[in-house]
Amino acid sequence: MDLESAPLEEHVSRSSKPYFAVLMSGVLTSAITLAGVYWLGRNTDDFYIMGWYANYVIPAGAMIVGIAAASGYAVASWLTGTRISRGLLLAVLLLQTGAYVTAEYVEYRDVMDGLKQRGQMIGPEPSFPQYYDFKARSFAWKKEGAGNQQGQPLGGWGYAFVLLGAAGFILSGLIAPAVLYAVPYCENCQRYMKTKRLGVLPASVPVKKIAKSDQAAQEAHAKEQEQAGVKADEALARLRAAIAEGRTDTVKQELLAAGASKANEKLPKRVRVSLAWCKGCQEGRIVMALLSGDGQALREVKLAEHPVPTTFVCGILE
Repeated sequence: MDLESAPLEEHVSRSSKPYFAVLMSGVLTSAITLAGVYWLGRNTDDFYIMGWYANYVIPAGAMIVGIAAASGYAVASWLTGTRISRGLLLAVLLLQTGAYVTAEYVEYRDVMDGLKQRGQMIGPEPSFPQYYDFKARSFAWKKEGAGNQQGQPLGGWGYAFVLLGAAGFILSGLIAPAVLYAVPYCENCQRYMKTKRLGVLPASVPVKKIAKSDQAAQEAHAKEQEQAGVKADEALARLRAAIAEGRTDTVKQELLAAGASKANEKLPKRVRVSLAWCKGCQEGRIVMALLSGDGQALREVKLAEHPVPTTFVCGILE
């Protein structure tokens, strides 16, 4: 078996449960969150969370608000067992966009009404697009130091930061639903499955620092890596055979012989073996995935997925 094989395509079918409760829950949390932001803006001095930027480019405040606003989608999906599908993700994206535009329009109406009440409206009332254009072009950073005074407006460059905030709010709302989208799901019971890491097989040896001039050592190290990959193939073949025959004891012994999972997770390449099972029907699946690198350079490729019956799940969890 080739450890570098392409990911297996996973058939995804939608839950038969309606999405209405999920969508309405997200709309509700969006309304509550944006109402809170509006209240804070009206009742506090110099506090506008949507204007928080980290390192001048990361719209941290807008992302926090976006995650809170969209939290209802993920919570309702988890509680009701309604699977997050691509269609639902698209609906969340559209609703988050609508929530942002609505919040901006409410701000626009509030500013216009305030100007009218104070008798400061000169000439015809500007349209919503005109107000948004003025807001973007008036964007300015606050000066550091005493007084925390407003800097010079950025003009056209202000659009970059205002639109960054919009993107931060809208796209951050997809984070929690997207995480659920990747969670294993039981179609029969219409509920999300639990996942447990059973073990990690070494598919390489630790990287050694070898001088480029030491050709013999370089070749020896490459051979070690190749042999580790061959042993991983052999171990996976034995595991697959044991899974197919329902021999849970053999599976446990094979994973135990692979060594400590914590140590193997530090290797450049390793195969993670996990069990996903449904707490309702107790049926599950064994998932084998090749991992390489770590941190932001982590790459995961699904190698195999084996459905297993209730008896196997119970035996492996004992």
